[in-house]
Amino acid sequence: MSVIPGRFRTSVVRDRVIGRVVGARPGARLIVVGALHGNEPAGVLAAQRVIGALSGSDPSRIAGSLLAFVGNIGACNAPDPDTRYIETDLNRSFTPTHLLRIATLPDDDLAPEEREMRSIINLLNDEIGQGQTVLVDLHTTSAPSPPFVAMEDTLAARAIVRSLPMPVILGLEEELPGLLFDYVINTHRMVSFIVESGQHDDPASIDGHEAVIWTLLDTLGIVPIDGGPIEHAVDPREVLHRAAGAHERRVYDVRHREAIVDEDYETLPGRTTFERVRRLSTPIGRQGGHTLVAPLSGQLFMPNRQPIKRPGDDAYFIVRELSRGWLNLSARLRRSAWMDTWTPRLLPGVRRRPGHEHELLVAPDIAVVLKRQLLHLLGYRLLRHTPVPHLSRPIRLLCALRALLRALGHMTFGLFRGGERAALPAEREEDWIIARRTLDREPPVR
Repeated sequence: MSVIPGRFRTSVVRDRVIGRVVGARPGARLIVVGALHGNEPAGVLAAQRVIGALSGSDPSRIAGSLLAFVGNIGACNAPDPDTRYIETDLNRSFTPTHLLRIATLPDDDLAPEEREMRSIINLLNDEIGQGQTVLVDLHTTSAPSPPFVAMEDTLAARAIVRSLPMPVILGLEEELPGLLFDYVINTHRMVSFIVESGQHDDPASIDGHEAVIWTLLDTLGIVPIDGGPIEHAVDPREVLHRAAGAHERRVYDVRHREAIVDEDYETLPGRTTFERVRRLSTPIGRQGGHTLVAPLSGQLFMPNRQPIKRPGDDAYFIVRELSRGWLNLSARLRRSAWMDTWTPRLLPGVRRRPGHEHELLVAPDIAVVLKRQLLHLLGYRLLRHTPVPHLSRPIRLLCALRALLRALGHMTFGLFRGGERAALPAEREEDWIIARRTLDREPPVR
């Protein structure tokens, strides 16, 4: 590692694979990805620490394996340490368009991040086999933030993530197409999630990522924390507990994403992750000579303080906390055998999407009322959705009454003879598309 005043960086990266540890006994596999963004080296440095500590351990005390690799090699090696990506954000690139290009074009015709994608996909195809595998994608933030987990809300992911004493963010994959962890879930049918451990240049971010790796190795039964081959001066779970503070194990749902449209965007001084904001009264940033105020009430999340900003990047998110009762009810409903059969019959304006076995269509006027909350409660993910205005409660109630009255006939006929399909066209461009989440529908390979 070469140290640069005021920041830290990895040395020149030559190999994709950081290292691996293989136990003498069979078990689960943990895959760790660091520096998917070039200005976020903390995950790489943390993985080097863990692999270095385990390199001389007795293999008989390890069950399963650990693999760690670098995400964006080109951005890591860029002269400017603030380089996040060369041409396109690698963690927004795992989309059908880019996947088709790397499947059909030679390397010389691919953009820099597409060549990184091809290498990563080939590595995953070679490494992922039978048995339980979990992939964690390690990141850091541009603004001060407690460490947190961002995951797709599936029962399988909840079972793994509950071992991490950190706040949890749900729904990020619905706002940001092309995330690596989302690609891994839906292609390889395995649990995958993001961990952000703190600010880019904070040495505590390396400690946080190292603690995450040790905790996941313990959770998966690969290397136990207590009684394992490594003695820790401080329990890794305690490191995460201290860093999370009052936000430990709180669960938040993404309700709004603000995109950057002008390179002059700046977050106002003092704005921090998880601070409370009020609808139409809390200023958050400035862009194009105008002040951006919160479009709804909630908690501010990941305000962008990157030194290099490009149109399309995230300006900020707004999240809201979910109660334990809501999450427990959600888990019970998702385990119900009648979910797929009765959801399109009981919810007005919701109907099956012809030719797509696991997908449903939601009429947009009903979507304004349901928004995400009810759909998420039932375990559905938004595959296609249009922006929903953030209406006041009285106006939402009026919209709900109007939409429900219009859909009452559709629902009544639908209970008995599929009348909702006769009343509405098969599919409209404005319809939302939702589907049960892959790992709730098809449990991960064990």
